[in-house]
Amino acid sequence: MRLADARALVPDLVTAPGDPQADRRLIETLANWCDRYTPWVAIDPLGGAIAEEGTEACSAGGFGGDAGLLLDVTGCCHLFGKDEAGERALLADLTQRLSRHDLTCRAAMADTAGAAWALARFAERQADLWCPVHGHRAALAQLPIEGLRLDAPILETFLKLGLRRIGDLYPLPRAPLARRFGDQPLTRLDQALGTLAEPIEPRRLPPAFRTRLAFVEPIGRPEDIAAATSRLLAALCRQLELAGVGARKLEIALYRVDGSVDRTSIGTSRPNRDNPKLMKLFEERLGELDPGFGVELMILAAPEVEAWNGTQDSLPEAGAIVPSSGEDGTIDLADRLTLRLGAENVVRLLPRDSHLPERVQTTGPAAQPATDNSWQRLASYKGARPTRLLQRPEPINVMAPVPDDPPRHFQWRQHTHRIVRAEGPERLADEWWRPRPDGSRPPANIVPPYRDYYRVEDDDGVRFWLFRDGPYAIAANGQQTARWFLHGFCA
Repeated sequence: MRLADARALVPDLVTAPGDPQADRRLIETLANWCDRYTPWVAIDPLGGAIAEEGTEACSAGGFGGDAGLLLDVTGCCHLFGKDEAGERALLADLTQRLSRHDLTCRAAMADTAGAAWALARFAERQADLWCPVHGHRAALAQLPIEGLRLDAPILETFLKLGLRRIGDLYPLPRAPLARRFGDQPLTRLDQALGTLAEPIEPRRLPPAFRTRLAFVEPIGRPEDIAAATSRLLAALCRQLELAGVGARKLEIALYRVDGSVDRTSIGTSRPNRDNPKLMKLFEERLGELDPGFGVELMILAAPEVEAWNGTQDSLPEAGAIVPSSGEDGTIDLADRLTLRLGAENVVRLLPRDSHLPERVQTTGPAAQPATDNSWQRLASYKGARPTRLLQRPEPINVMAPVPDDPPRHFQWRQHTHRIVRAEGPERLADEWWRPRPDGSRPPANIVPPYRDYYRVEDDDGVRFWLFRDGPYAIAANGQQTARWFLHGFCA
């Protein structure tokens, strides 16, 4: 009704403006909290429930029926009991925990998410919120037609025709129904009955591996959280070893008694399933977690894993894994520095697809691996590359007997060097296909400039890497158009 009519009936009515953004934040918080039951949680803000054929779905509705959550609890109910008892216990545990935080919800469980969505919103009896296996057809028959999530015009026409229950659609011929109302009624009906698959799209990708640890009494001491993390790591590393993979990213979540969730994660530069080393990385982050008034559940997940054929150490009880090529501790040091300083502050050299010396290398996160043959490809270039490059080529004055010959003398930083040995030239053309700094490209009819590189050694035994920029020529004013630069130093 209108607000004025409501105030006429209840003069002391308490009202507040709607806040859709706050509602969205609350439903996101509840979705994070529901990860304690299953990693497959989807937000259903407009009632567009989705389901997967052959799965058990749990739907919880709130906010006037407009918003809700969908949980695919297939394979999760055994944590609360066997068969039907576990399903009922999970459903009861979810509603009871929400009620402790002053949240009222209606949760239903059925073979399909469409059936669970309809039962959570339109079931009249509390006993009907749990639907037995293969019993959703009978359970849906007595529900209002609104439980099929139809568009308003179609729903209004159905009501005018006297089709008020979902079961009223069962005996109707499908072809005339589709010709008059389109595909939506039949599609929604098939999805609810499980004859048409409708996969759940979780709000984030579920981790490939995870393990959980529930506590009889909430914990809060740092040493208790560290001991629980070590226990979770041991169980997770066993899973990774059996699957032949290593973790690249691990995330631990603390579910607190007040309903909030605190998370932290670590990353590794290579696949890893070494419990002691991973625990050292977690020790850097556990201090950032706030247990609040207590932690009742901890979940450790591995959202990113890679195949890894590590070899087991000689002591099985140690659980130490080392790569077949051995290691010197550099990777573990990089992982610890990344946790302390941030991924953007710990970088490594990575090859880049370019033949220009100043472009063949770039920097990237230390955890980003290089391709197997990228460095070998760079080493296959003709001629040896210098061990040290200047930040930018510096101009030099060169004296050469013949313009295209190696220089005999050059002056750099007010010091003259007499060359006794020289190798070259090695010609490198500019990459004409790359845009210029201003974003333009050179015309196609213009020959791109090139550089002639020389490796030279002076009378003091110092080796330099010089290049002439472009061909030798004399301009109209008598000045040489080719310029010489010092680009680096050879070993």
